[in-house]
Amino acid sequence: MKDLLRKRWVVTTLAIIVIVLGGGFGSLQYTNQPGFCQSCHIMDPFYQSWKASAHSNVACVDCHYAPGEKYKISAKMKALNQVVLYVTGTYDTKFYAHINDASCMTSGCHGTNTPGKTMYNGKVRFDHATHYGKSARGMELRCTSCHSNNIGDQHIAADTTTCYLCHFKDRVSGSSPVPQQFCLDCHDAPTEDIEIGEQTFNHASYVEQKVDCQRCHIDAIEGNGDVDSNACLQCHSRTELPTLTSERNELHRIHVTDHKVDCYQCHSEIKHGAHVAETQVKFSCEQCHSEPHVGARELYAGKGGRGVEDMPSSMYIAQVDCIGCHMEEGTENAGHMMGGEVQRPTVQGCVDCHDDIGRDFYEMWSGYLAEETAETTVSVSRARTALGLADPGIAGYAEAQKLVEDAEYNLEFVSFGRGIHNYGYASELLSKSREFADEALSTLGATAQDG
Repeated sequence: MKDLLRKRWVVTTLAIIVIVLGGGFGSLQYTNQPGFCQSCHIMDPFYQSWKASAHSNVACVDCHYAPGEKYKISAKMKALNQVVLYVTGTYDTKFYAHINDASCMTSGCHGTNTPGKTMYNGKVRFDHATHYGKSARGMELRCTSCHSNNIGDQHIAADTTTCYLCHFKDRVSGSSPVPQQFCLDCHDAPTEDIEIGEQTFNHASYVEQKVDCQRCHIDAIEGNGDVDSNACLQCHSRTELPTLTSERNELHRIHVTDHKVDCYQCHSEIKHGAHVAETQVKFSCEQCHSEPHVGARELYAGKGGRGVEDMPSSMYIAQVDCIGCHMEEGTENAGHMMGGEVQRPTVQGCVDCHDDIGRDFYEMWSGYLAEETAETTVSVSRARTALGLADPGIAGYAEAQKLVEDAEYNLEFVSFGRGIHNYGYASELLSKSREFADEALSTLGATAQDG
């Protein structure tokens, strides 16, 4: 039965060839219409994206054939060969369209001159003159190097994943944020006020002070664009692999300059965008710390203490990451299970973002915390001593013991989590520790009097 169906398909294909070759100009005209392409169901998604796109008034053959080629018999035979492959079920399931730049640059389309400067999506500055026909990473860019998006109503539209791979691959790494100008070369910082929690934030002062964008937007660039060792197997057989070149420039010339192979057929994706208002900051702790630690992260997030409601730092809400303050090279050991090895913090991080008032607040909060920590240490120590002298069998001892433990916990939490990570929360925790200690003394004192 299958053989019979296959024979019928072959006969049908041959009939099409005869009709086209014998039908003259009318048949040639029909094969130039987009509807002819849609006659193969595997082309329907591409037809639909073309129909909904800005190129819907341009026939398929005007792009997919070089200028002057679409009426040639060789072009028709090439198209009919695709029909034969379709009806016989021997077509390649990976679809690649090799569009000649000349098709885009004809006088009836984009003109012979390279398009100039534009604003992509009204936000991103782009200049065709610095990209088109220029060499980048060992390949010469063509129109379809960037314009390769064929999804939904985007047919031959710009694919930003290509931009991200080219601009960020091997250029963004390590614990140091990228320079502010690296970001501003493509787009401006927002000018409007932004509400973050109960605070109003505006980028203007930070731009003026040249604060690096990635000090806050640490996850604005995600991914490394590496090539998986098995990427070649998507197109090549294992027996071919030993004969393939591994020289990067030559690979780019073959796949990008000479043929249209999408970058992400080989490379892993790099994502780019400002991520805000998430329930949890995506900490980049591994950039500074040799091992995770609890204290600083939890204190910064304003949670984990005892007897005090959650109180996240305003900088935590704004998603300022570790490298916003931990800027100095070298390590500092916190010396406790809640610590870890970290890049040294510096008050310059405060000054960079908040000008001299940042230094003033840092020094003021540091001073207050030192005083409160000393006072709390005395209170907690007094309560611990009283507990040690008390009889464990007396009434209220267990309650007092729990109060002392909670008081000690908050004190250690602030001390080893470094209270400056969240001054308001740290101050509340120390105050609660003193309250716990006083309650413990009061409980023990009342028990002693009752005894």
